[in-house]
Amino acid sequence: MILVGQFDSPFVRRVAIALHHYGIPFERRVLSVFKDFEAMLNVNPLGKVPSLVLDDGETLFDSRAIIDYLDGIADPALRLAPTEEPQRRQVLKIEVVGIGLAEKVYERGLEYSRRAPGSSDPDWRARLEAQIRSTCGWLENLTPSPWLFGETFTRADLAVAVAMQYLERVVPELDSSNAFPRLQAHRRHCEALAAFAAVQDSTDEARASGWRPEPPS
Repeated sequence: MILVGQFDSPFVRRVAIALHHYGIPFERRVLSVFKDFEAMLNVNPLGKVPSLVLDDGETLFDSRAIIDYLDGIADPALRLAPTEEPQRRQVLKIEVVGIGLAEKVYERGLEYSRRAPGSSDPDWRARLEAQIRSTCGWLENLTPSPWLFGETFTRADLAVAVAMQYLERVVPELDSSNAFPRLQAHRRHCEALAAFAAVQDSTDEARASGWRPEPPS
């Protein structure tokens, strides 16, 4: 299998962590959705990451669809989502919220990194920040101990922990460590897992693609 994308993307990183968790070997093709956009369009018609090229040549798109596929072929003892309802529904609901958090953090980061100086809309930034805080508050109220649902690590934990690490890097002025201590404790617990340690967020890959960190306010 070949995973396409950079490890500064929380969506690519989620898939890579899942692959390590499942013990599925893979190669990686490091392409940026910005500087390698034309090449990305040849991989994914939307020009987005991640994409996973299977051994038979088929290409899967979207981190949710990819992890759902991997969960279906993995050793049942390693699967990251329950098979029975309502447990499965609850895990996937939290996962969707975690992925949505990463999406809003990404959009908020674009307001600085990809817009021309002076062209960012402060009202739009404020809206995105309100969505981020609301989402984190909802997740914080789940009181992970240590997992967000049930007694084992699931897709919910994977999505939320990766999103919180991404939030801390991309929008540090929101001070998520102090504002949402339970979520950050949960993130640190997940980051101690071997699968997380094997896939580090890459600021070098972010800089190479043209992502600019926000200046101190």
